[in-house]
Amino acid sequence: MIAALDPAVGQTSGQQPRPDSNFERCRSISDDAVRLRCYEAETSQPSNRPPPTASPATAGSWPLVRTPNPAGGRDAVSVLRTADITKSDIDFAGLMLRCGEHNLEVLVVLVRPLPPRARPRVAVTTGGKTIDFTASVVSPGAEVLLPPEATALASGPWQNASELSVEVGAVEGDDQPGPTRGVISLAGLGAALAQLQANCPPQ
Repeated sequence: MIAALDPAVGQTSGQQPRPDSNFERCRSISDDAVRLRCYEAETSQPSNRPPPTASPATAGSWPLVRTPNPAGGRDAVSVLRTADITKSDIDFAGLMLRCGEHNLEVLVVLVRPLPPRARPRVAVTTGGKTIDFTASVVSPGAEVLLPPEATALASGPWQNASELSVEVGAVEGDDQPGPTRGVISLAGLGAALAQLQANCPPQ
C-alpha cells in the first residue's frame, strides 16, 4: 500500500459527494488498498495528521495501516480489505479491522457518510447463514462499527469462509432510498488478524 494519498480528496463532514468529485477517481484505482484509503480520505474531515503508513508484511490483500496520533497518544492501527467492485454497490468501500481500546473492532467502510447518530441494521452473510447486527456510526460517518459479536466471528468462522456479503440498511436522515450492499473476499483474514494483533499498541 502506498503510504500517502493526495490530501485534495479530503471532504468536510456533512457534505455529500458530487458527481464531479473524486469518487470516480477513487473507484478507478486498481490497487485495492489505495482505493479504500482514497474513499476514506474523500469522506473524512481534513486533518493535520501525518499520512498513514502500510506494513510491507501485509502489503497484499489486507494491508496493515498505522496512523500516528497527532496528540501523541496511541497510534491507530488497522487492516483493510476493499470490496469486490463487480459484486458491490458503488457506495460500499470495504471492511476494516482495527485495534480498539479493549479488543479488535470490525467496521464497514462506506463511501457516503451516514447521519452520525444513526443505528443502522447490518446483515452479514457467510456460507448461506445471515446474522443481523445493530451497528453505530463512527464520526464523520463513513465507517459503521459492528458490535463485539462481529469480532468473535472474524476471529473464528469467517476465517473458514471465502467471502462475506454485507448489507447496510437505510437509515432516517440519509438520502439513500435503500440498503447498501457489498461483498468482501476473506482470503488471508487469519494471517491479517495475527499481524494486526501483533502490532496493536499496549493497553
